[in-house]
Amino acid sequence: TELLSGGGTVPDGLAVDVTDTICRMRGTDHQPPRCAALGGRIGERVACQIYEWRPNPCRELEPHSDACQRARVRHRLAPLQD
Repeated sequence: TELLSGGGTVPDGLAVDVTDTICRMRGTDHQPPRCAALGGRIGERVACQIYEWRPNPCRELEPHSDACQRARVRHRLAPLQD
């Protein structure tokens, strides 16, 4: 329901189907993972190119959260400091 075709805001071309009811952002299942909507260079400067229309999992990932810190470790980045 988050894709444009389902009444949502996420462009269909940026997602791939996982099941009949679940999709994920294109690129997040690659190694290393990189969302198709992420612009810039990790570790320098990045930004979501569809920030206003991003899906719920992206809205739930808050700076300094445990999930954010784990993602930074996966990309060999220093933890964010408070």
